[in-house]
Amino acid sequence: MSARKAKRMPFAVVGLSVALTAGLVAQTPPAADYCRVHADGTEVLASRPAPDEAPIDDVNWFARPVPNPDGRWIVGFATHDQNYLYDLTRGRRVKIPDKSDAVATPDGRYVTVPSHYTAAHTVNFYDTATLLARLDAGQDALDVKPAFAHEDQDVFDVYYQSVGVVSDRRDGASSVTVYRMMFSGSNVKPAPGFRIVDYTFTSKGGTLQVSATRAMRLCPQITRDLATPFISKDGRYVIAHDGGDEGQPGTLKIFEITGVDPTAQTTTCERRVDFGFAAGKADFSFDGRRVTFHISKHGYLTPFVNGGLVAPTITDVVVADLVHDAQGRIVGHGPLARVTTSTREGVGSYFPAFFPDGRLYYVANASPKNSTDAKRFHFRVVNPDKELFFANFFTDAAKRDAAETIGQLWRQSCQAETQPFQPGEAPWAFTSLSRSQCEELVNARFTGEAAKKSALLAACAVAGRR
Repeated sequence: MSARKAKRMPFAVVGLSVALTAGLVAQTPPAADYCRVHADGTEVLASRPAPDEAPIDDVNWFARPVPNPDGRWIVGFATHDQNYLYDLTRGRRVKIPDKSDAVATPDGRYVTVPSHYTAAHTVNFYDTATLLARLDAGQDALDVKPAFAHEDQDVFDVYYQSVGVVSDRRDGASSVTVYRMMFSGSNVKPAPGFRIVDYTFTSKGGTLQVSATRAMRLCPQITRDLATPFISKDGRYVIAHDGGDEGQPGTLKIFEITGVDPTAQTTTCERRVDFGFAAGKADFSFDGRRVTFHISKHGYLTPFVNGGLVAPTITDVVVADLVHDAQGRIVGHGPLARVTTSTREGVGSYFPAFFPDGRLYYVANASPKNSTDAKRFHFRVVNPDKELFFANFFTDAAKRDAAETIGQLWRQSCQAETQPFQPGEAPWAFTSLSRSQCEELVNARFTGEAAKKSALLAACAVAGRR
């Protein structure tokens, strides 16, 4: 993704504007049935397990990328309370230590596991190269010991971690890397919310020394609804759903960590971006140019998923470009792209994350958790550059209302038997339509006044799918 230089072309249509990836507007999509909107992604590069591989009937929580020297698509995930490494490129998976939440450091040197899922209640760092060697040999790695285990009452029972690399430098014959880990959970009652610890790894002559700060409360000024934070790969930013001001609906936001005080166990943060809509479980790309997250129908945020979705919840994957100033600070967001569209209640795509090469993957469940159908899960790798990007209309009332009207019209026409949209959900249905589908829908089903119909047809010019 670092080489990506796609141009954007502005379009103005009755108060709606959009930015589209260059090359994607040259062809008008053919007429299509407006109810047929299911999509796993415009370009699906891999889907595992393959038909000839052992199926996966359970995925615990999320899955995270494992950077490696060969550039393969490798993830850490858990099934039936057992961690695995899974090579999505080659279709090979082996067991690795501990129960869940195997999260690699962005530089690929270590795979971490939080204390909630380790036998000794330590935060464990495993040498990735050792685990990868077992993966390549097709041998389980359950006997591998951690390169470092952090034992402290502040981190006695933590989970849901993400990791950034704050700094990496040479100091004479030594290499010094500072990792910032963010996590939730605590043995302290009441739990103090999300916290961060900075770990300094010093390597010299084959000897490793590690020091850890005290756990510091994350962004204490954020007091409501911080349900799904993830830290950026440089440890500088946090993307999270936050309620913000009292009385205002929760929205996806990005905060910059502007200061840390290990002695006082506090941090300071500043809000940099407000996307204006609800979304859960986001991830930063490795180059910091994009974020991805899932949206949810019926299940508010759907922040935690263990063993699949419960009907009538539906989740889907979205990607957004970020805007930086001349100094490289995140100051806003650019266009969005809807990657997947799921239409069956209790089935969806969720917990998306980036690989170092900019490709995106997500977890997909094939049947509702609360059904009697066989449970099957897949990891799909997609190319987000192939999606059609559109301007974020959620922060503009007129644009949002047009998308809301078309989204509601689609549900009434195509899925009237499903659960009604909750506030903020209908506009996402609009982004699942191509221009031809949108126009066909409005012409066939809208019965309101002519002026309103003309405005909706104009809005169709910027529908989210090709």
